[in-house]
Amino acid sequence: MISCTLGGKKYVVDYITARALREIEPALKMYGTVNRISLDVLDGKDVSGEQITVPEALDVMVKWFCLLFNNQFSVEDVYDKYPADRLVHDIALSLLAVQNQTTAVLAEFPFPTSPAMETTATEKPTETP
Repeated sequence: MISCTLGGKKYVVDYITARALREIEPALKMYGTVNRISLDVLDGKDVSGEQITVPEALDVMVKWFCLLFNNQFSVEDVYDKYPADRLVHDIALSLLAVQNQTTAVLAEFPFPTSPAMETTATEKPTETP
């Protein structure tokens, strides 16, 4: 069973449906695009010529996330009630869990993080010599 709390309301599904696996491809591709664009921005690269915008990519990923919860909430609910600093990370976690058929690791969203896992958006991992 996994749950997602949005705006104080808790949504629950007993299991991840096969439909979530079937419909995963567009969301996985968009996650790859968002990830690449984010890395390019951090590296100072010009991303103005991108074929897809971040909002378009997010829309595909959020739509799939709604499907993951059997469309109990809308895309607008996610955009209005989900913490922005967790959205892409949590969708990525759920995408990977469904793709690898390891959904038992999913429990609740927004996914709780440990302080050791949290970084700011501008931090890059430090390299050790």
